[in-house]
Amino acid sequence: MSEIVIGVDLGGTNVKTALVSRDRELLAKDSRPTNAEGGPESVMAVMEASIRDLLKAEAIRMDEVLAVGFGAPGPMNWQTGVVYSPPNLPGWSNVPLAQRMMERLEGVPCFVDNDANVACYGEYWMGAGRGTESMVVLTLGTGVGGGVVVFGQLLRGIDGTAAELGHLKVHRDGRLCGCGSRGCLESYASVSGMVQTALDGLAQGKLSPALLNLCGGDTGAIDGKMIFDAAQQGDAFAQWVFEETAEWLGLGIASIINYQNPEKVVLCGGMIEAGELLFAPVRRVAKANCFKVPGDRCEIVPAGLGSDSGVLGCAGCALARFEAER
Repeated sequence: MSEIVIGVDLGGTNVKTALVSRDRELLAKDSRPTNAEGGPESVMAVMEASIRDLLKAEAIRMDEVLAVGFGAPGPMNWQTGVVYSPPNLPGWSNVPLAQRMMERLEGVPCFVDNDANVACYGEYWMGAGRGTESMVVLTLGTGVGGGVVVFGQLLRGIDGTAAELGHLKVHRDGRLCGCGSRGCLESYASVSGMVQTALDGLAQGKLSPALLNLCGGDTGAIDGKMIFDAAQQGDAFAQWVFEETAEWLGLGIASIINYQNPEKVVLCGGMIEAGELLFAPVRRVAKANCFKVPGDRCEIVPAGLGSDSGVLGCAGCALARFEAER
């Protein structure tokens, strides 16, 4: 059996676990409820059980495991492995996750990284960014998350807060963002930003028969899928909302291309299911607003690992950190 690394993606709802060989073969994976309401000890027990169950099912001994990587929501310290107080994990306060899990797992080296960074590393290690040296990942959901790999290394920053790409400023005195600032890319290019664009347009008297039909006349119920479905039905307003959202995203990516010169920008999250409705205007606007040489080089592509980018990235980060510390 090849030497093994394990990835554990800790979410507020589910814990995902994957066994991966050192040569990047996915051997097995598992998903089970986090039991977050039970607090840190309950969650760590779930993670330990998931790891042990997978190892037993695959007839792998613990001493064949090189390292285990955990992707955790912030705020946290990736160097010490301490998770501070994530909002979706009640009862967590300065939990030394790496140390505690190492004790539970018979001394196997354990590492903790930010969940957005591990998703980025997963795409670099095994997904759409494989074979590149420099790439960016943008996760498009309720917000806009980010991750950056430069010459094979995650860009973390001196305080571990680098690559908050959703908070690039794209509009002076723009919409209020959840971070407390105004005009962030996230406020325009996320799913919630797209919904706000639709609500603003409807409030201005623009007509959208398909969208209003899908929400039953209750504009407060509008979500990203309704906007996409209406656009697919040919609703001109919904198509404009998607185009507007994509243009904001393209502008943000143009700035990223100019400052970083990446080989690829990889887009993750539910929005990418829109396909060319999203990607065509994003690519057009990004290329029109960045320098020619890096713009011609950079590919803007969908994620290759789907919902597994995080858990596989946890394994990849663990392997990279294990090897760096040898």
